[in-house]
Amino acid sequence: MGMLKNLLQGNLAIHQEMINKFLKKLIEESNTLNKLNISITEGLLNLTAEILAGLGTSINVKVALSINSLTFNRHNRLVEFQVNGPVLISLQGIEIRARLGINLDPDPAGQTGAPSGLVNALQYLEIKEDKITVNFNRIPGFNQLLQKKLGFLLNYLEINKIELIEEMLIVHPSMKL
Repeated sequence: MGMLKNLLQGNLAIHQEMINKFLKKLIEESNTLNKLNISITEGLLNLTAEILAGLGTSINVKVALSINSLTFNRHNRLVEFQVNGPVLISLQGIEIRARLGINLDPDPAGQTGAPSGLVNALQYLEIKEDKITVNFNRIPGFNQLLQKKLGFLLNYLEINKIELIEEMLIVHPSMKL
């Protein structure tokens, strides 16, 4: 009931620790993503990930993002992030600064041999050179988590704005009845 009370009183503040717990659970069964962590500073979401590329080989990725656009209603739950600066990719002492774009072969046969965890993540992520779009409706467990916390109110929840402040994500929701 605490979350509902916060929603009815105005904005919802989500600490980065809570987001990191959700991300940890999200990648729990992944054999590709070893770590996924965010830190939030004024206007920026800093994402770090450790991707397992093979036996004993990991790739560390760091990217700074800001919120570009948001659509969050009963039908669509999308957030588009602007990539701020190059993506930093570290592999065994080599640091690569690059723009990042990922395309998933639509034919499942073309994905044979690709890490399943990465293929699954790309079902809800669209990664272009200067933006990353997250489709929350496709994230496993996300709708169930919201349904558990909000119940029937989930059908009426819309988010008008999201702010990034020090270690916090501030959600400006509204209820459309």
